[in-house]
Amino acid sequence: MAQMAKSMIEVEINVSADMIFGKSFSKLSSLLHVAYQNYLQRKYLAWRSILVMAVKAPRTGLYGKVEKMKERVEIDEANKSMTVFVFEGDVMENYSSFTCNLQIIPKLHGRSIARWSWEYEKLNADSPAPNKYMDFAVYLTKDIESNLLKT
Repeated sequence: MAQMAKSMIEVEINVSADMIFGKSFSKLSSLLHVAYQNYLQRKYLAWRSILVMAVKAPRTGLYGKVEKMKERVEIDEANKSMTVFVFEGDVMENYSSFTCNLQIIPKLHGRSIARWSWEYEKLNADSPAPNKYMDFAVYLTKDIESNLLKT
């Protein structure tokens, strides 16, 4: 039986946690949607599962492969975090469980840390770590920062 594994990255950004998370998920959702659209416009394909608040089957493209997945999203406004539980779809070809969490951590002087973490259980030893999702998380975070600094 495979063991649970964890991966985490932190991206420091020049905007406040309140500016990113806003007073409700709707602000974060719209920021993620804009960042996703920007990513697609640059001819790259991206992970979309974190862009929805309800269970859906979004089509997602990573590294040229269109993926489908169903997920459930939980929002913790008090802790400025969002957790995505993937339970069906192409992601599950490599993992028996897959969860992604985004937490926005306030820092001084209007800065924040976007802490992305993944918990997953590989189906077998050949299953990859979620590096492609991690790469996209960095891009997504920086794009959100850029869009907020323009306003």
